[in-house]
Amino acid sequence: MRYLFTGLFGLLLLAGCQEIQVERAVPGAPPVAFSTYKWGVAPLSGTPDASAQLVELDEEMRDTVAAEMQERGYRQVTQEQDADMVVDYQVAVVDEFFSGDTRDPSWDKQFDSNAPQDVVELPPLTDAPLVIMSVGIGRPGGAIIWGGRASELLTRPDSIEQRQRLIANGVNELLRDLPPAYQ
Repeated sequence: MRYLFTGLFGLLLLAGCQEIQVERAVPGAPPVAFSTYKWGVAPLSGTPDASAQLVELDEEMRDTVAAEMQERGYRQVTQEQDADMVVDYQVAVVDEFFSGDTRDPSWDKQFDSNAPQDVVELPPLTDAPLVIMSVGIGRPGGAIIWGGRASELLTRPDSIEQRQRLIANGVNELLRDLPPAYQ
């Protein structure tokens, strides 16, 4: 159920708005009452060719999704036969995405005096990585019921606080419609 990032270029165009962009999954089956889940994907920490940055993002994403699930009363199980649903997630970073962020005063902008009003010219080699997150929740082996994709620019890649805020906001938006666990 792990998402493949098809249509990545469409997401890149959407991300030019600098606000978090969310694309919700269209439910493949009607929502039902669930109370337990298991991870559908292994963490990247065990992958030898994964970059340190992606491993950190993967751990933060997994922890954030787990916290959202626990907050709603869901219980993680390890055996597939004990799980009502499977939770898949993925996080990716596109490093060569060029943009500016008017909401972040630390973002270095250079205004061209010949440019029309409100047009920003960025200095050469200035970029903001685009973080793309996806979460899919559904029955084991079934269609996705909750989740989707979210993307946002990471204007300060060295800021752990901004990265964690970005992931928390994205996961929160993607799981906004997830109901509390069935008791």
